[in-house]
Amino acid sequence: MLSRFSNVLQTAADVLAPPATRLEDFEYHWKMILNFYERFDDNCKIHIEDTKIPHHLHQMLQLIVDEEKEQQGGTVGPCLEAIVQRSICLLDALTALAAADRPPGARSLALTAATALLRRTKQPCVNSVHIYRPLQRMLVQCNESPASPTEKEEVELLLTLCGLVRKEPGLANIFTTPFVEDKTSLLTIPEDIQKLIPLKKVHTPRKNPLFVDLTQNQLPNVSIIRTYDRDDSSNGAESLADDVSCKSQKTLYDENDKFLLIDLLLSYLDSADNQVVLRACEGIMIVSSLPEEDIANLVTSCSPACETIVDKLAARYRRIPPTVDPNDVDQLNITWAYVAQDFGDKSYSKFHGYRELTTFFSWLDYCDTLMKECHQSIASHLSRTFRQNFLEGTAEAGVTDLRLAVLATAVLSKCLKVVDSTDLINEFSNWLVGDGEVAEWPLLHTLISNCLSDNYDLALETLRFFESIIEKGTEHSMERLVLSRVGTRGYCREPGGGGAVAGGGGRQRGATTPTGTDSTTSHCGGRGKRTGRQ
Repeated sequence: MLSRFSNVLQTAADVLAPPATRLEDFEYHWKMILNFYERFDDNCKIHIEDTKIPHHLHQMLQLIVDEEKEQQGGTVGPCLEAIVQRSICLLDALTALAAADRPPGARSLALTAATALLRRTKQPCVNSVHIYRPLQRMLVQCNESPASPTEKEEVELLLTLCGLVRKEPGLANIFTTPFVEDKTSLLTIPEDIQKLIPLKKVHTPRKNPLFVDLTQNQLPNVSIIRTYDRDDSSNGAESLADDVSCKSQKTLYDENDKFLLIDLLLSYLDSADNQVVLRACEGIMIVSSLPEEDIANLVTSCSPACETIVDKLAARYRRIPPTVDPNDVDQLNITWAYVAQDFGDKSYSKFHGYRELTTFFSWLDYCDTLMKECHQSIASHLSRTFRQNFLEGTAEAGVTDLRLAVLATAVLSKCLKVVDSTDLINEFSNWLVGDGEVAEWPLLHTLISNCLSDNYDLALETLRFFESIIEKGTEHSMERLVLSRVGTRGYCREPGGGGAVAGGGGRQRGATTPTGTDSTTSHCGGRGKRTGRQ
């Protein structure tokens, strides 16, 4: 009876004063945020977590998520529409908070809220100018200084955007060269937002390769979506659509082009926080694995991604102490996401050089995994860079230096054992056995000489290296190392007790073998019957 009476009273109250709609609740929380900054005093040292701002932001996000569950047919609800139409400048406000970090902790909160908005909504409407423009402003604030206290939140935002680009590759156009076009406006918070949330100062991003000192006259005149000229009959392409959310579009490049997502992710590879590095690696792999040809061209031609990744591998190789025991190298079984629990104890080491070897082989596994997952054109470019910058530029010097040859040979042998990507194995094999005449390939001759060295350790490691080369067995390496020598009897001793024919040029037709047998009849594929012992 009482419950019925209560329901009647509630119904009557709702008729006289209807409950607030979801949009009205959304506007209420927005006004509470603005009221806080109208009364905020910079002399107050309160942390933002001790205010009501996180609560209001959480409620606004929850209202968007709740209304999206009720929408049908992919329509946008009133709360999200208010952000898209900029009647409520939520993302602009978050950008302002991230720039000013006012009060302390606001930067971290703003980055986290923006990431949550993109992740929790099914349709974040990133293709809308009132969504992607604030995101652009927020991105240029990322990695302003090394070891930023908010680098975890920054890389999570970047990784979220990479995920959106994977779902809708056309969005990649938003994060290319057009940033350079509008440098001033991107670094300046809109005046209406400054009035709503007064700012003391906005820092110019430091160490950001996209923002060099350029005068206004030097800035290239480009747009968010670059299109082909309709009158240009040389390319014969039609003008592209203006909607950046459409399928990935073919883009034109010049020497000033940049791909902001990749460039920023690369800057986090130097972080002291291993989790930040791993998240940045994930983002690079996501973008590199997209099947669109134009995005692959952005990565290879408008970004130093391949060169940076291989240079870091070479740097880790150079850090390996020359006194490491080569027998310890083969014990390691490391993946790129490996984080040793004992790395927290800087005094701990399983053996001498353990940390350096672990970081090197974990990065090698990342390069190998990236080559297997990425677009074919990126894999080809990355493998060529691997050969030029690492194998020829760094590793070859160790193999030819007798003081370092044992360790260098053991490390490279392990490298060849653990890699799986076809492009990487091919480049590795071609570097070892050569592309031209066998007699003209000094590295192969050096390895053969090391097999005959009086240094037992060097000879053993080199033989193991050749074993790894044969086990991987590319057609090219097998032809030059085995088949050419079998076919020409290049493995036999010369008359007079000479060593094996290193060059593989083989014995001339009709030459005499040590037993006096004509090599024509004793050829491995010859027609005559083999006689005598060789």
